[in-house]
Amino acid sequence: MRTFISLLKANLNVHFGISSLKYRFTKEKNRLWEPIAIIIAILVGGGSILAMYSFFLLAVFMAGQSLGHPEIVITLSFVASQLIILIFGIFYIISVFYFSNDMSILIPLPIKPGEVLGVKFITILLSEYLIALPMLLPAFIIYGAGSWQGILYWLKGSILILMAPILPLVIAALIVVLLMRFINIRKGKDIMVIIGSLLALMVGLGINFFSLNLPQGSEEEVIRHMIESNTGLIEAIGNKFPPSIWATLALTYREWQGWGYFLLFVGLSLLLVVLLYWIGNYFFYKGYLTGQEIRRKNTAISKGDIQKHINRTSSPILALLKREWKLFMRTPVYVMNGLAGMIMVPIFMFMPLIANSEELTQVLNYARDPEYSLIVILISLGIMLFTSSINMVSCTSISREGATFWISKVIPTPPKDQVLAKLIHSSILSLLGLIIVAIPLFIVVAIPLLHLTILIILGFLATGLINVLGLIVDLLRPKLSWNDPQEAIKQNLNAFFSLLIALLVITVIAIASIILISAQIGEFWVYGILALIIVVLLVPSIYGLFSLANFRYKSIEI
Repeated sequence: MRTFISLLKANLNVHFGISSLKYRFTKEKNRLWEPIAIIIAILVGGGSILAMYSFFLLAVFMAGQSLGHPEIVITLSFVASQLIILIFGIFYIISVFYFSNDMSILIPLPIKPGEVLGVKFITILLSEYLIALPMLLPAFIIYGAGSWQGILYWLKGSILILMAPILPLVIAALIVVLLMRFINIRKGKDIMVIIGSLLALMVGLGINFFSLNLPQGSEEEVIRHMIESNTGLIEAIGNKFPPSIWATLALTYREWQGWGYFLLFVGLSLLLVVLLYWIGNYFFYKGYLTGQEIRRKNTAISKGDIQKHINRTSSPILALLKREWKLFMRTPVYVMNGLAGMIMVPIFMFMPLIANSEELTQVLNYARDPEYSLIVILISLGIMLFTSSINMVSCTSISREGATFWISKVIPTPPKDQVLAKLIHSSILSLLGLIIVAIPLFIVVAIPLLHLTILIILGFLATGLINVLGLIVDLLRPKLSWNDPQEAIKQNLNAFFSLLIALLVITVIAIASIILISAQIGEFWVYGILALIIVVLLVPSIYGLFSLANFRYKSIEI
């Protein structure tokens, strides 16, 4: 047990960067503004989402109470949180269990595989509480306060909330460990992560589609309709995921019945944890080591092929660009974070058409009116810029290299050429995002092809500016020390700074557009002046990027 606790402390320290944070707060006091920025971002972004979610749960509770089923708010929160943890937990577990850099250190140690797996599982579990607690606590408090529950309710509920993420995470871990035992993880990981990510996207889009097809009426009437549906919402949820019903009945039934469901929920969770530990001892290391095996190909290389490869040459920029694409495409986490937003936004733009409401028809009629064409085009430019700039490619270009950044320091290519290749790579992805968003604008809003071309040109210049500034941020504070690829993006504050930069550029363009429209300048003059403003900002930014690259590539240490 002492070994397990020591290993757990070390793993938590590495995963959450506890020692690094202590050093930063005590020694690098000039960087104390960073946690303040994070707290502000969480309060503004997460606080607003949590408030909206809490109001929705309150409406669910009130509608359910009027029908004699207030406990539906608990069922809904439990099933939603556990389903999200199960879906996203699958590829999160794959990354932490099988692709973290510490596995080569842990395997030779005299520690049981189940203990290593248990330490990693607890680390993931603590991270998942950031999802579970905001989803469960509001429902727990609303039901408890609204129905005047006693002390036993608050005691049992606190334990059930702490146990809630365990069940879906154990199920996801069992699936991954057993599957990896029979799959070569070098070949299977990309497919599994992409499938898991696409599944998560499909769930999100399905929820959005469902919300657009709800019956018309007030929020309380809509929720009342859900509860009064023929299938019975609680029974339907229970048939698909019984533990959510067990948790609900454990909190709402009194005396021995409630305690029976409470023990059933907790007992099954603990039993599956024991099963995971037992399976981990037998299959965890075997699955990992099997995936590390590489089979030699029996194809011989002729002298002609060797000579052909030796004589083949290409420009350094092109070679570096190919390297960027390979590093990006070989890691599904990077691909999904880079492309998911650009794919989802156009789909969300099409989805309102399914609702076919009178309000939407009226908005589209205004958007298609030639009198408002300039305003519509400039608003469309803002949408295109925001969508194409959320790919987080440029602001993590250096960070994604991680411990291999030393290669970039020693190759005989100037840093200027290396950052130029990164800029071209991120700009290509941004251009792809602009084109993807332009398609629904052309179909739904009926923007003329000439104006759409101007939009793409202006968008390309503006996203170029955003990408340059994002690269500058990543050069100034690269995150090169990470244990698995997700940390390079998910736990990188540069992504937050890049979003602020994108919003700042959009704000500058919006203010300039308002001034130009108020001055009643001709439409194409507006486009020309906006392009000139962007170019005036872009040129010195590129010069500053190249100058900074020459300095930072020498000073950055691994």
